[in-house]
Amino acid sequence: MRERIENIELSIRKISEKAREQDKCVRFDIGQPSFDTPEHVKKAAADGIVEQKQGYTSVTGIEKLRKAIVEEEGLKQKTGPKNAELSKENVMVATGGMGAIYSVFAAMLDSNKEAVFNDPCWGPYKLMSEVNGNQWTQVEYFDGEELRDEAKQEMKDAELVVVNTPSNPTGRMLTEKQAKNIGKFCEENDVMLLSDEVYHRLNYGKTHYSPAAYCENSVVIGSVSKNHAMTGWRIGWVVGREDDIENFAKVARGATACPPKPSQIAALEALENDSHVEEMRQVYEERRDLLVERMNELGWDFQMPEGAIYAFPEVKEDSWDFCLDMIEEGVAMVPGEPMGPESDQNVRICFGSTTKEEINKAFDILEEEL
Repeated sequence: MRERIENIELSIRKISEKAREQDKCVRFDIGQPSFDTPEHVKKAAADGIVEQKQGYTSVTGIEKLRKAIVEEEGLKQKTGPKNAELSKENVMVATGGMGAIYSVFAAMLDSNKEAVFNDPCWGPYKLMSEVNGNQWTQVEYFDGEELRDEAKQEMKDAELVVVNTPSNPTGRMLTEKQAKNIGKFCEENDVMLLSDEVYHRLNYGKTHYSPAAYCENSVVIGSVSKNHAMTGWRIGWVVGREDDIENFAKVARGATACPPKPSQIAALEALENDSHVEEMRQVYEERRDLLVERMNELGWDFQMPEGAIYAFPEVKEDSWDFCLDMIEEGVAMVPGEPMGPESDQNVRICFGSTTKEEINKAFDILEEEL
């Protein structure tokens, strides 16, 4: 067994395992929608299984789905790569957003190449790096609208810079100026930019800006998992330059051969008939507003969640101790420490997985305990 794999500690799993042991625990730790996949999407998949021959598809995915993804990306104000006239040849369907990201890591990063992640960031970026065997570092990107000098130095020395907007865990979205600044910096320094935009349809009064729109040497990651309540279907995609897509497809071929055909059929239906997205987004916004109100009542410091389904408040004590104590009282949250060295007193709260009633129940418990 590779030593690097043996040394990986799946630390956040401790929280979910402990939460499952508690009766009637409010599960803020689960990073997925509370909604089920829309019925018309499930029906399309079921009909497809009956009516279509089930076998391998192209390693890059069903042609109709790739064309629908081009349309989906076109809903953004701007998308990337910069100057690319997107067509299906710029799209590879992958086995989930994680499969899309890993295909980029594995194609670009060998053991002496480095990826840079924001502080804080979604923990699996680090996990995928450890599995892939590449180097990685983590640094806070912005001071206001401008890139921090420390971030610029780390980025200059890297092969790949990863950006996530809207952000997991903070819910923050890049402003137009931030997107331009990091996109242009990567282009000027010949660094590949990976823009993870899997939550781009879930925003609350803000405009989505893709940094890849300002960088030719870039890729965009998308997924149906969160926007369409399809986490278990495992369909994501990577959008990039045609020659880059060819190399990412080599990784996908070696890993999975192709994404599951029934899931691709379902994803196509979700993208083509997507009124459910706005219905869910409105519910998430109501939950976000309630959560912000309750966090303010506790006096917690936090960045306003502008998109995605998360908040990342500072609880002013060790995040692991706090989370393990609160699970015993019936509230499960994720410690911030695994998400970044400066986040050891923060916790991640997923309001996408809970109802307003559950949010109130959890914060009634937190108010009593604190």
